[in-house]
Amino acid sequence: MADQTNAQGLYAWGRSRFESQPAPVTWAGNVLRAANRNLGDFPEVDNALFLAETEEQWPQAREVFDRLRRRSLDQNAPLNEEQALLFTLAELVAKVAHNAAGIRPPFDHDSGWRIGLIASRLISVTDAPQLQAELTTALGGQPKAV
Repeated sequence: MADQTNAQGLYAWGRSRFESQPAPVTWAGNVLRAANRNLGDFPEVDNALFLAETEEQWPQAREVFDRLRRRSLDQNAPLNEEQALLFTLAELVAKVAHNAAGIRPPFDHDSGWRIGLIASRLISVTDAPQLQAELTTALGGQPKAV
Protein backbone atom coordinates (compact mmCIF):
# COMPACT_ATOMS: atom_id res chain seq x y z
CA MET A 1 0.00 0.00 0.00
CA ALA A 2 2.86 2.40 0.79
CA ASP A 3 4.36 1.76 -2.67
CA GLN A 4 1.04 2.66 -4.31
CA THR A 5 0.76 5.82 -2.21
CA ASN A 6 4.34 6.78 -3.09
CA ALA A 7 3.69 6.13 -6.81
CA GLN A 8 0.54 8.27 -6.66
CA GLY A 9 2.51 11.05 -4.99
CA LEU A 10 5.23 10.88 -7.63
CA TYR A 11 2.60 10.87 -10.37
CA ALA A 12 0.93 13.98 -8.91
CA TRP A 13 4.30 15.65 -8.51
CA GLY A 14 5.21 14.76 -12.12
CA ARG A 15 1.93 16.22 -13.31
CA SER A 16 2.56 19.51 -11.55
CA ARG A 17 6.15 19.67 -12.85
CA PHE A 18 5.04 19.00 -16.43
CA GLU A 19 2.07 21.36 -16.37
CA SER A 20 4.18 24.20 -14.96
CA GLN A 21 6.55 24.15 -17.93
CA PRO A 22 6.24 26.98 -20.46
CA ALA A 23 7.85 24.71 -23.09
CA PRO A 24 6.94 21.15 -22.04
CA VAL A 25 8.56 19.34 -24.99
CA THR A 26 11.82 21.19 -24.40
CA TRP A 27 11.67 20.38 -20.67
CA ALA A 28 11.01 16.72 -21.45
CA GLY A 29 13.99 16.71 -23.81
CA ASN A 30 16.19 18.27 -21.13
CA VAL A 31 15.21 15.54 -18.67
CA LEU A 32 16.00 12.91 -21.30
CA ARG A 33 19.34 14.57 -22.08
CA ALA A 34 20.30 14.44 -18.39
CA ALA A 35 19.26 10.77 -18.21
CA ASN A 36 21.14 9.90 -21.38
CA ARG A 37 24.56 10.64 -19.92
CA ASN A 38 26.59 7.51 -19.16
CA LEU A 39 23.86 4.98 -19.97
CA GLY A 40 25.08 3.87 -23.38
CA ASP A 41 25.03 5.06 -26.95
CA PHE A 42 21.62 4.54 -28.52
CA PRO A 43 20.73 6.15 -31.86
CA GLU A 44 17.03 5.73 -31.03
CA VAL A 45 17.44 7.91 -27.93
CA ASP A 46 19.48 10.41 -29.96
CA ASN A 47 16.52 10.63 -32.36
CA ALA A 48 14.19 11.44 -29.46
CA LEU A 49 16.59 14.16 -28.28
CA PHE A 50 16.70 15.68 -31.77
CA LEU A 51 12.92 15.47 -31.93
CA ALA A 52 12.54 17.41 -28.67
CA GLU A 53 14.89 20.13 -29.92
CA THR A 54 13.30 20.58 -33.33
CA GLU A 55 9.63 21.50 -33.43
CA GLU A 56 9.49 20.89 -37.19
CA GLN A 57 10.23 17.22 -36.45
CA TRP A 58 7.36 16.74 -34.00
CA PRO A 59 5.07 15.30 -36.71
CA GLN A 60 7.57 12.40 -37.01
CA ALA A 61 7.23 11.57 -33.31
CA ARG A 62 5.19 8.40 -33.88
CA GLU A 63 7.97 6.94 -36.04
CA VAL A 64 10.55 7.86 -33.38
CA PHE A 65 8.35 6.25 -30.73
CA ASP A 66 7.98 3.07 -32.82
CA ARG A 67 11.77 2.75 -33.24
CA LEU A 68 12.29 3.27 -29.51
CA ARG A 69 9.68 0.66 -28.64
CA ARG A 70 11.11 -1.92 -31.06
CA ARG A 71 14.58 -1.44 -29.59
CA SER A 72 13.41 -1.56 -25.99
CA LEU A 73 11.62 -4.87 -26.66
CA ASP A 74 14.52 -6.43 -28.61
CA GLN A 75 15.31 -9.66 -26.77
CA ASN A 76 18.52 -10.10 -28.75
CA ALA A 77 20.01 -7.03 -27.07
CA PRO A 78 18.26 -6.65 -23.70
CA LEU A 79 18.53 -3.42 -21.76
CA ASN A 80 19.56 -3.23 -18.13
CA GLU A 81 17.21 -1.52 -15.66
CA GLU A 82 18.71 1.94 -16.04
CA GLN A 83 18.69 1.69 -19.84
CA ALA A 84 15.08 0.48 -19.81
CA LEU A 85 14.10 3.57 -17.79
CA LEU A 86 16.05 5.73 -20.26
CA PHE A 87 14.06 4.22 -23.13
CA THR A 88 10.81 4.78 -21.25
CA LEU A 89 11.74 8.45 -20.84
CA ALA A 90 12.59 8.67 -24.55
CA GLU A 91 9.23 7.11 -25.45
CA LEU A 92 7.47 9.67 -23.24
CA VAL A 93 9.35 12.49 -24.97
CA ALA A 94 8.16 11.18 -28.34
CA LYS A 95 4.60 10.94 -27.05
CA VAL A 96 4.68 14.51 -25.71
CA ALA A 97 6.07 15.83 -29.01
CA HIS A 98 3.44 13.91 -30.97
CA ASN A 99 0.64 15.30 -28.84
CA ALA A 100 2.09 18.83 -29.03
CA ALA A 101 2.08 18.56 -32.83
CA GLY A 102 -1.67 17.95 -32.66
CA ILE A 103 -1.55 14.78 -34.72
CA ARG A 104 -4.38 12.27 -34.39
CA PRO A 105 -4.73 9.90 -32.76
CA PRO A 106 -2.94 11.33 -29.74
CA PHE A 107 -0.98 9.33 -27.22
CA ASP A 108 -2.18 9.17 -23.61
CA HIS A 109 -3.01 12.64 -22.32
CA ASP A 110 -0.89 12.02 -19.22
CA SER A 111 2.30 10.98 -21.02
CA GLY A 112 4.14 14.09 -19.86
CA TRP A 113 3.00 13.62 -16.29
CA ARG A 114 4.90 10.32 -16.08
CA ILE A 115 8.27 11.89 -16.92
CA GLY A 116 8.86 12.91 -13.30
CA LEU A 117 7.86 9.47 -12.04
CA ILE A 118 10.21 7.61 -14.42
CA ALA A 119 13.09 10.04 -13.87
CA SER A 120 12.67 9.67 -10.10
CA ARG A 121 12.82 5.90 -10.47
CA LEU A 122 16.03 6.27 -12.44
CA ILE A 123 17.48 8.51 -9.73
CA SER A 124 16.64 5.87 -7.13
CA VAL A 125 18.13 2.88 -9.01
CA THR A 126 21.36 4.43 -10.24
CA ASP A 127 24.48 4.59 -8.14
CA ALA A 128 25.93 7.44 -10.23
CA PRO A 129 25.85 10.65 -8.16
CA GLN A 130 26.45 12.86 -11.22
CA LEU A 131 23.49 11.30 -13.05
CA GLN A 132 21.32 11.76 -9.97
CA ALA A 133 22.34 15.42 -9.68
CA GLU A 134 21.84 16.19 -13.37
CA LEU A 135 18.42 14.55 -13.42
CA THR A 136 17.35 16.40 -10.28
CA THR A 137 18.43 19.68 -11.86
CA ALA A 138 16.65 18.91 -15.15
CA LEU A 139 13.47 17.99 -13.29
CA GLY A 140 13.60 21.21 -11.29
CA GLY A 141 14.05 19.36 -7.99
CA GLN A 142 12.69 16.20 -6.47
CA PRO A 143 9.49 15.53 -4.61
CA LYS A 144 9.77 15.37 -0.84
CA ALA A 145 8.33 11.83 -0.86
CA VAL A 146 11.29 10.34 -2.79
